[in-house]
Amino acid sequence: MTVVSMLVRSSVAIITLDSPPMNMGNSLLRRHLLAALELVATMSDVRAVVLASGRAHFYAGSDIKEFENAIEAPQLPTVIAALEALPCPVVAALTGFVLGGGLEVALGCDARISDSTAVLGLPEVTLGILPGAGGTVRLPRLVGVAAAIDLISSGRHITAREALGMGLVDSIVSAEALLDSAIFAARTMASKRRTLDLIPPVDPPDLIERAVERASGRGRARPNITRAVELTIGSLTRDSAEALALERQAFNELRSGTEAINLRYLFFATRAAAKGLRTTATAAQLSHIGIAGAGTMGSSIAQVCRTAGFAVTLFDSNPEVLDRAMTSLAQDHSDVKNNGTITMTLNVQDLATADLIIDAVFEDMQVKKDLLGLLETVVSSTVVLASNTSYLNLDEISQSLRYPERLAGFHFFNPAEKNPLVEVIRTRFTNDATASTLADLIRKLGKTGVPARVGEGFIGNRIYTDYRAQAEFLVEEGATPQDVDAAMVDLGLPIGVFAVSDMSGLDIAWARRKRLSSSRNPLERYVTIADSLCEQGHLGTKTGEGWYAYPDGAKRGIPSENTAKVIAESRAAQCITPRLFTSAEIQQRIISSMLVGAAEVLASGVAQRASDIDVVMTAGFAFPKALGGPIRFAAAQSPTWLMEGLAASYQSCPLIFALARPATTGVMPPEVVALLAAVGSPLS
Repeated sequence: MTVVSMLVRSSVAIITLDSPPMNMGNSLLRRHLLAALELVATMSDVRAVVLASGRAHFYAGSDIKEFENAIEAPQLPTVIAALEALPCPVVAALTGFVLGGGLEVALGCDARISDSTAVLGLPEVTLGILPGAGGTVRLPRLVGVAAAIDLISSGRHITAREALGMGLVDSIVSAEALLDSAIFAARTMASKRRTLDLIPPVDPPDLIERAVERASGRGRARPNITRAVELTIGSLTRDSAEALALERQAFNELRSGTEAINLRYLFFATRAAAKGLRTTATAAQLSHIGIAGAGTMGSSIAQVCRTAGFAVTLFDSNPEVLDRAMTSLAQDHSDVKNNGTITMTLNVQDLATADLIIDAVFEDMQVKKDLLGLLETVVSSTVVLASNTSYLNLDEISQSLRYPERLAGFHFFNPAEKNPLVEVIRTRFTNDATASTLADLIRKLGKTGVPARVGEGFIGNRIYTDYRAQAEFLVEEGATPQDVDAAMVDLGLPIGVFAVSDMSGLDIAWARRKRLSSSRNPLERYVTIADSLCEQGHLGTKTGEGWYAYPDGAKRGIPSENTAKVIAESRAAQCITPRLFTSAEIQQRIISSMLVGAAEVLASGVAQRASDIDVVMTAGFAFPKALGGPIRFAAAQSPTWLMEGLAASYQSCPLIFALARPATTGVMPPEVVALLAAVGSPLS
């Protein structure tokens, strides 16, 4: 298969990359590109070279699968060295994705002409590595150290216009004129202009210092980011050959590290989840999204849809709620790129022209049923209805509809404009056309979608419930809320469960507990501490007191004397003698409890794949991506650690954690065995 072609036009060799589907860098593309460059080097009639694409993307980055093993020759630094060694100027004609190794190839050229579709970036840090083919060496010579640190440490993508502003591309032309413009630029260049030979822009020291500070805050200063910053700064004081060699050495060391292996696991797990959403049915064409419910979540979802370019109609029957939403959404949103619009309405009939409607009203079964029944009288029978419920039984809701096949759950996580996760829940009635439409919407919203089936809390909230329950058991047994939160932050979470509860409001979980109280098994262990706090009116940050105290409106809580008193009273009522817990023991108990919940979610079919659960917990609940997710992390632990943790979870409440009972006799529960086997160990 030939993936690189070449023709000579008026002494300009045009080398075209054409590797389906999107010019992903792999050994085949590198081998053919190197062969073309070696051939050009022998052609005395060639005075310039243009490197172009025969596809929508110039070079969409490296094939991540190659990072699992030794990378086949020729490796990318060899190809780029051949580009630079050509005696004639080389101009890159950039279109579509120019990412990772693709941008490093472009940096190896003497000039870069772009069309407006180009998206450039060095996203390697998101995979636990760093640019390995000259990114930390060539980029600062072109755009300056501060801008290079920002691009490399953030891994963010930039538009062609931003790239032009920082000097990363030389000009932007129309897509139709791209090739001819690149040929003209190549033909008129007087000589080579190797990036490695450029004198870098001089940045003020304070500008570099601020860039380093921002980088050190990203990913809590992950080792690969720290190293990338050091290499970027150091590259300007080293010989370029030495700088390139040091960069490649760091790339190879990080590539084989546990963190990078885990992040690659999540990369492919996220792809698998997205594939699991798709069906063979044709998705409906969407341009107008209706949202019913203008509360905090509804207005947040409206913002997400507007940012993605949709026309949005936001309905609520309460004028005060709609006014608050209008005030919130009217604030400056300069990041909205696609000119979506939002229309507010008190009239449900205004949703009649929407292509899809998202229910975001109060989490109450009858309220949801009444709304969706009303919507069926407003819209046509083919309009998809998506419910943003967090816990409610969607099968029950569906049964009350005339067209239950067009309803599915579409569960955003708070805050919707920042949290990337959306669970797509198929009921037993949902048809493939509905599923395809929601999968397509996920893609257009730029969200991480995970398929799920109906079950209490679906995937994420179901497992988080076990996390929270075990955290409360630990407090009742002797730990403090700050002990538990600190242990999980030490593991890598940005915030602990009790601090999260205070931020979201203790009344939210309290309402759910009251809803389920009539069906709760009286033998199930139930911690009353949170209920007592709610009864006192201590609902978290919004009231100045919750699990923590927030004096004078402080954003960060301090230990609460009132909460300590409530905890002591609860222990006394349960005749519990408190004991001390180590951070490691807290982590072991919580991870093992999450493992039980995950095993039940997978065994019941609520989750399609074990890896889907890790995607949910990392994308939606900030479980450290460097650890791969709770299941992946557990799979890396010793059998003894797992057995002890599972046994302790079971003993904390034999009803909630019944699945873990075999661990108390030294037998790993078969559901846990299947769960761990499905994700493998990052150390194997």
